[in-house]
Parts: sequence; C-alpha cells; structure tokens
Amino acid sequence: MTEDSRTPSGSGGRSHLGTGSRITGELYFPGTVELPGYVNGSVEAAAIVIEEAGEVEGELHAASVTIKGRFKGQVIGGKVALHTSARVTGEITYESLSIETGAEVEGTFRCQPYAKDAKPGDQAKGSAVE
Repeated sequence: MTEDSRTPSGSGGRSHLGTGSRITGELYFPGTVELPGYVNGSVEAAAIVIEEAGEVEGELHAASVTIKGRFKGQVIGGKVALHTSARVTGEITYESLSIETGAEVEGTFRCQPYAKDAKPGDQAKGSAVE
C-alpha cells in the first residue's frame, strides 16, 4: 500500500464490499469503506474508496474520498483524490482536491471547508468544468 492510498479509518475500522456486489440504498460506515462493486444510493463514512472495479451512482459524504473507478453524482468531502483511472461526472464539494493525469472529470466544483453535518442539498453550485 502506498502512502497516497491510505485513508483515515477513524475509530470505525475498515469495511469492504466484495467485487461484484450490487447494493442499493443509504449506507453508513463509521470508518473506512472500500467499494469495488456497484452502489446506487448514498454512502457516508469517515473515508470512502471507490476501487478501480467500483462504480457508484448517488451521493458520497466523507472527510476523505478517493475515486479510482466510476462515479456519477454528488460528493461532499474534505480531502478528495481522483486517481488516473477515475471516471467522474457530477458535483464535487471539497476542502482539498487532487486530480491525477488521465482522470476523466466532468462536472462542477466548489472549494469550501468540510462540514460533517452538511447535506448534499445544502451546497451551492460551483464553477463548471468541461
């Protein structure tokens, strides 16, 4: 594991949904969650990692969000990292943002301090990027 792939787990440990999993709904994890499968809905955790094989449609809310796979929807995060293999469409609200060369990103972005209690509908739209 490289230094960049580590995410804070808080006191809730690590959760991992298996490759090929398909989940729909509202998910909450007290620590870090790794998502190599498909999720349609909202995910809240201390840290979220969408693996290369992962695909999420919906909302992400975490102090740390790492996207290596596909994401469509809205992110409210502190530290947001989009890796080379990321394919992202949507709205991203972040405190810090890194985008690796090769990542495909289309959406709106807004820089603001991360508020754990903020809800996706509470965020104003930022600037458009194409």
